[in-house]
Amino acid sequence: MLARSAMRTVRASGPILDVSEDPKKVISDFLGYAFSLQKLSGRPSSEELAERFAPKGKGMTLQDTFVAYRAEEPGDVPPEFTETAPVDLKKELWVLTRLHFGKPATSALVEGEELRHLIQEALKLRATS
Repeated sequence: MLARSAMRTVRASGPILDVSEDPKKVISDFLGYAFSLQKLSGRPSSEELAERFAPKGKGMTLQDTFVAYRAEEPGDVPPEFTETAPVDLKKELWVLTRLHFGKPATSALVEGEELRHLIQEALKLRATS
């Protein structure tokens, strides 16, 4: 499930950040929402995201829109990721979930190191655009 030989990459597609191997665009949406936090907090994105998505970070919640949190217990992982095999919670796993009113949520699981890599790549792209 999370066994990957290489980390995903980020590229700018106009104002949208597009993540490779993200068929449901959950990770791409996550990056867009994560960068919008600066408008709410007034803090630079680099500081805000480094704090929120550190191994002990609190993640983020945008009410009725998106949630990103660290999975620490088996019940924290959406069932679609545990149907075929148990998830190894010894790894730092983050659950990214796009919420849909009246429809099932769409989620992605990303290891912490890769999540921070994607954030750093997105920060570089934002700095050059």
